[in-house]
Amino acid sequence: MLFYLAPNTPKFEVFRLLNAELLHFLEQSVNTNAFCRALLTQDDIGKACWGNNPTREKFKMLFNTLQAAGNDIKLLLLEAMRDNQDLQLLFAAPQRNLLDFMSESCFTALKKLCTHLYCSTKGLDAVIAAGGSDIKAHFNAYRAQAVNGNICKACGMEKLAPFRAEVPDGEQWRADYDHQLCKSKYPIFAVHPDNLIPLCDVCNQDAKKAKDLFKHKNGTERLTFYPYTEEAKSFIDISIDNLRDPEPTIKVDWNTQDPLLLDKLNTWDEVYEIRGRVEGQFRSLEAIIEDELRPRDSAHLVSRISDEARPHVIDTLKRKEWAFWHQKLFSQMQQIGEPDIKAFWEKLKFTQKQAKKGADFILNG
Repeated sequence: MLFYLAPNTPKFEVFRLLNAELLHFLEQSVNTNAFCRALLTQDDIGKACWGNNPTREKFKMLFNTLQAAGNDIKLLLLEAMRDNQDLQLLFAAPQRNLLDFMSESCFTALKKLCTHLYCSTKGLDAVIAAGGSDIKAHFNAYRAQAVNGNICKACGMEKLAPFRAEVPDGEQWRADYDHQLCKSKYPIFAVHPDNLIPLCDVCNQDAKKAKDLFKHKNGTERLTFYPYTEEAKSFIDISIDNLRDPEPTIKVDWNTQDPLLLDKLNTWDEVYEIRGRVEGQFRSLEAIIEDELRPRDSAHLVSRISDEARPHVIDTLKRKEWAFWHQKLFSQMQQIGEPDIKAFWEKLKFTQKQAKKGADFILNG
């Protein structure tokens, strides 16, 4: 994550209840030989799960599959979920092969149940009533300015969702919730309240998808930031090469040599495609100068760079897309020095003049 989550980030009670219900079901299954009502709690959430036929059938399918696999598998699954409820500890010491003991049929039944709990059961009226609020209410509380704000915590580049005037909170658009540990590989965390974080569409749907935070594509191990306590923002630099050339090169760099931090930074970069997105956005320094600074002359350019190089207050980072990245860029430009900035300005003016001449020639024949 570029920014860690605010300490007052609310937990969605429906996720907490469904996660606890799944754990209760696994505990009861160890010493039960027939699928029955006693496998679920007598609380409202247990009644809601039992009373919904598709949800009950998914629980039954998993129970029957585990029953055929034997008590040892039941116990191992219970221990895998029960002993890893503290996700901060899990992120610090990943259990990458957590469910490798399960047969394909058991894993498939588990995944179907857990996916159904997240995709369908969480929205049942009885489940929402048990939790006290629906997911839109939780999202609105999550992105409140006094909490996390409306800018994606993973990248700092996009809004979670636009606000619309004169639209009630319950009808505002919301971002999708990302499973930090993807439910296809870690289904036991599909409804864990600490595993679900709203992210922007680019991070969630385009970049991350079902990437494994703990493993590279080739299966090698890696570490990742724990989103509630760790962030990347203090370890990022922007470099500008060949400022006087026709096309200066802008790069995102890490400013640490700590191997653990480098591993986490590289995971964050690969999962959310951070470098590619930032360097792609900054591919034309001239366009950024024109769009963001709108300088009148070289002195004004130097002054505007100095203004935009000042660090932002936290509230700005919570509500303005690209604020963090632009500040890092202009901070680096400020360090380059006034002579090089003025030379860049002369090159920029020349380029603009040539472009205008070319446009006039085309328009005037």
